[in-house]
Amino acid sequence: MSRCGVVIAAAGSSQRMGVALDKTVWPLAGRPVIGWVLDAVAAARGVAEIVVVASERNAEAIRREIAARSQLPPTHVCRGGATRKDSVAAGVACLRPAVDLVLIHDAARPLVTPSIIEAGIAAAERLGAVVAAVPVADTIKQVGPDGRVRATLARDELWAAQTPQVFRRAWLLAAYEADARQPRPVTDEASLVEHAGFPVHVYPGSHENLKLTTPADLAVAEALLRQRLGEVVR
Repeated sequence: MSRCGVVIAAAGSSQRMGVALDKTVWPLAGRPVIGWVLDAVAAARGVAEIVVVASERNAEAIRREIAARSQLPPTHVCRGGATRKDSVAAGVACLRPAVDLVLIHDAARPLVTPSIIEAGIAAAERLGAVVAAVPVADTIKQVGPDGRVRATLARDELWAAQTPQVFRRAWLLAAYEADARQPRPVTDEASLVEHAGFPVHVYPGSHENLKLTTPADLAVAEALLRQRLGEVVR
């Protein structure tokens, strides 16, 4: 059975959130955002190690959340880089050599569940590289810089990518090496692995596994988490 290390990307700047406090430590339904993520990972089977990639701004708060959770597997904090790609690469480099699967998750997705994490690990063991995703519900238009619609894309072939994203470590390291030779602008690690020539598959994510980007997302996440806790949401 593979040994899976988890890298939690928590070094973002939260610029689009429009709040003074870093969103990874923002209080949400009774605990910080990063606390929800740590609890989900801790409850998932198959996780051998966790690395949280933090910024100078939130590192101490994240360490306090880790210290408060005795149920976590070995968990470390490392400093992020100038870009998301650099930050995740730093986290991957901190994993122990024995780890052969790497699961990457955005700290800004606090509604991830242990079952989604476990399903990603199981799928990556079979397939090598997998991304949690959901089918796109909206009609998607390809639009030029002048605002004119260039094409309406076939919705039945479109999926919205989420995290977790899980990869064989050897594939991910090879993708980083390929990117070092020919850098590309990417928004997720799956794109790096795709560009390196490895097959990437999707597996079922959840529409509730939303990413906290705006204050409205915080309100939705708060309501969903309180429903999970069995509270009445008014």
